[in-house]
Amino acid sequence: MKNRLLTLILLLSTTALSAQRRYSERSYEVIGLPDGDEIGDSLIIAIPLLLIGFLIAYAFMWSKKDTDKVSDTSTNIGCFGIIIMAVGAFFLFPLLAWVEFIFVSIWSIGIAIIVVGVILYLIYSAFKK
Repeated sequence: MKNRLLTLILLLSTTALSAQRRYSERSYEVIGLPDGDEIGDSLIIAIPLLLIGFLIAYAFMWSKKDTDKVSDTSTNIGCFGIIIMAVGAFFLFPLLAWVEFIFVSIWSIGIAIIVVGVILYLIYSAFKK
């Protein structure tokens, strides 16, 4: 049991230490993604583009029940709606910085909780003897 616990502690500590940042740059600084107000600007552009593209694609392509009756013009306009949605999705790339920050924060908190739990278990098992 002690060998398993020691192995678990070593694995958790190396994981926690490897997850820490060794320098102060965030990923959006390294990759070149915008932050702060620029993310708000990209959201202001992306959300209407996604909505307009979806409405165009739905009105001309996806709302048709019978695909045999869909004309080529409607398909082309619906394809234009999909292209507008793709441009809107491109403007959402700055959100990757926020997603990465949230993921790293949750991961760090989870590792810290596990390490504290293992330490509390060690203290509990030491006093139990």
